Amino acid sequence: MNKLLVLIAFLAAQFIITWYGYFMGKIPPQGSFLGTTYDSAFVSLLITQIRFIWVPILINIIYGLGFQLGNSSFNNFLIVISLWIASGPIAAILFNIIFVKEKLDLPIVLGIILITLGSLMVVAHKEVA
Repeated sequence: MNKLLVLIAFLAAQFIITWYGYFMGKIPPQGSFLGTTYDSAFVSLLITQIRFIWVPILINIIYGLGFQLGNSSFNNFLIVISLWIASGPIAAILFNIIFVKEKLDLPIVLGIILITLGSLMVVAHKEVA
């Protein structure tokens, strides 16, 4: 059961990262903060980071949980990091399907399949060996 929770934790964290990147990419570069106006993407993103500091904290907590459960369940860091790497593209595809709804093309789908199969092979290798 813990092994499944590892994948779920990594997918959840990556999904939040994908949403946060999508959200941050749409923030306008101009605005005002404490009565001072600005017209800078850097300032806008910095202020947004401060306002939404709970998001990176939540991501790190979920990642920490995934790595703790993973290290205790698999006893192999390569497996844990492979699951972490595979969860990024999977979460991006899920986010796209649910929210953005951009068309998926064959290279993207094949790439996701290869990443997922590679990670499963690493996990299966440890389980079989």
